[in-house]
Amino acid sequence: MTSHPAPDHGPDRLGPTRRRVLAYLQETADPTSTDILAERLDLHPNTVRFHLDALLAAGLVRRIVEHRAVQGRPRVLFSAAPTVPPVTDLPYRSLVQAVLGHLRTDPDTEQPAAVQIGEAWGRSLAEADAGLVAGTEALVDVVNALGLSSRIAETDGVRHLEIVRCPFRDLTIGGDATACRIHLGMMRGYLAARGADETVAELRPWVGPELCLARLDPSVELMDAQEA
Repeated sequence: MTSHPAPDHGPDRLGPTRRRVLAYLQETADPTSTDILAERLDLHPNTVRFHLDALLAAGLVRRIVEHRAVQGRPRVLFSAAPTVPPVTDLPYRSLVQAVLGHLRTDPDTEQPAAVQIGEAWGRSLAEADAGLVAGTEALVDVVNALGLSSRIAETDGVRHLEIVRCPFRDLTIGGDATACRIHLGMMRGYLAARGADETVAELRPWVGPELCLARLDPSVELMDAQEA
């Protein structure tokens, strides 16, 4: 008999209505009844029950029977399982905005603290990829996995990492490059930790409507070896 893998019921595979139900429970501290969920989400109670049953089966929510001090049938309440990641990016975006807001107060236009944060991030990514082949090509895979769609290109003998899609674009509106400085440090830290023969000398955000350019230069170690 052929065995089939169990379906993936993780939060990233939820449909839009089921995601709304789970998102509301994640944003609410107290366990919530079906009727309140239906009212707040403008859904029929039977629709809410249908989606709650599926979320329960997937282990994404918990069912709680209310303890009451008075006589009467106890209510059945629901809450999000505490270990389930948020189904919206609002908590992460709020945290990012807080970090960027602090870094923007740096009077140094080069924002060395932002670059240092990125370098530490890049080193941690390199440690996780210890089994991969070292080099700039490995950086492309890492950057793409972070949502920065990129490719290596060469023009007039100058190599660049072309970033053609960035999920943080709205954070750079008005010319703010704080997030870009973190990404610059991340790429430098990753390449240095992997022993690559190149580094990112410069990151130029939005040189075109859909293009950022990270210029690749020989690393200091390589230049020192060539001079020797």
